[in-house]
Amino acid sequence: MKPQQMQLDFNGLTFKDKESELTKQEKRVYSLIPKGKINAVSADYIARTLNISIRQVVELVRHLRLKHFDIGSNQNGGYYECKDLEEHCEFIERFSKKQTRSNHVLEALQQTRLEQMLLVEPTKKERAKK
Repeated sequence: MKPQQMQLDFNGLTFKDKESELTKQEKRVYSLIPKGKINAVSADYIARTLNISIRQVVELVRHLRLKHFDIGSNQNGGYYECKDLEEHCEFIERFSKKQTRSNHVLEALQQTRLEQMLLVEPTKKERAKK
């Protein structure tokens, strides 16, 4: 995916500061994420710095992305804020490929013997409800 340059005219419209919508923990994580993939920092570094778990860091980064922050990650688990369209497009392409691979695995798992049994016989939990 090649970056495309666009010029937008918002006719003087102002938008809320995205950071004002962040929780205290999201702000703390975001403050530790550097600009540019060359400066990426690991989830472990963020977790140790903030005295939280790596799982919490991953979840907070997910929240930041859902709030439209351009946070990329490299294959070594380092996080960075995309500094330009090229970094953004590179991350989106890699993330998309990873998602496609995960979807293929999920589709295959939905065809396993045990998954097919779910379609035929109710689970113990479902039987207990009756």
